[in-house]
Amino acid sequence: MTNKTSFGTRLFVSNPGPRNTALNWNGSPKDEFYPYAGAFRNAAATLVKTLDLDRMARSDFDACPVVFLYRHALELMMKAIITGDGGKFLRSEPKAKSIYKTHSLSELLAVVFEIIEAVGPSENFVGDDTPNVTDIRSFVEELDAIDPGSYSFRYPVKPDGSGSVERQMTFSVVSFAERIDTVLECILTRLPLRFR
Repeated sequence: MTNKTSFGTRLFVSNPGPRNTALNWNGSPKDEFYPYAGAFRNAAATLVKTLDLDRMARSDFDACPVVFLYRHALELMMKAIITGDGGKFLRSEPKAKSIYKTHSLSELLAVVFEIIEAVGPSENFVGDDTPNVTDIRSFVEELDAIDPGSYSFRYPVKPDGSGSVERQMTFSVVSFAERIDTVLECILTRLPLRFR
């Protein structure tokens, strides 16, 4: 017999325990960008593994949460680097409000590359199969052009009622997942653990 949730109880409670999730438990939410990024990335990877993506037409809409989760993970990871110890390597400290407000992947990537340059040379990342800075920038700019405000894969329409993506936009969600995972890994492997 399973325990049923009582709808008479409160949804959010203040008693952490083994069956309750605790967020912002350390009282320093800006330090949680990286764990949030990891959680969104793990959720996206789980969907890619479990859904029948790229195989059946009825699964087309399943691509939306995958792209949104991966895109959000990338955004949060870059914000973690910038607002964390990586920010100490910038010529001028970024304004926290502008970093927290922006959803522009291209803007965030430019700041992250500035940090990577300050930490060490970034002409190439690691290995022959690894994309270089130009490849990563190109991928991020393409994603940013399609989804500039992080809404294209969350809603079918823009606030003006037009489509959030172009008609018949076609892509391989599995290939997208592989490429964005590579981008995430490349950026992470270029920065010491203390920046995350």
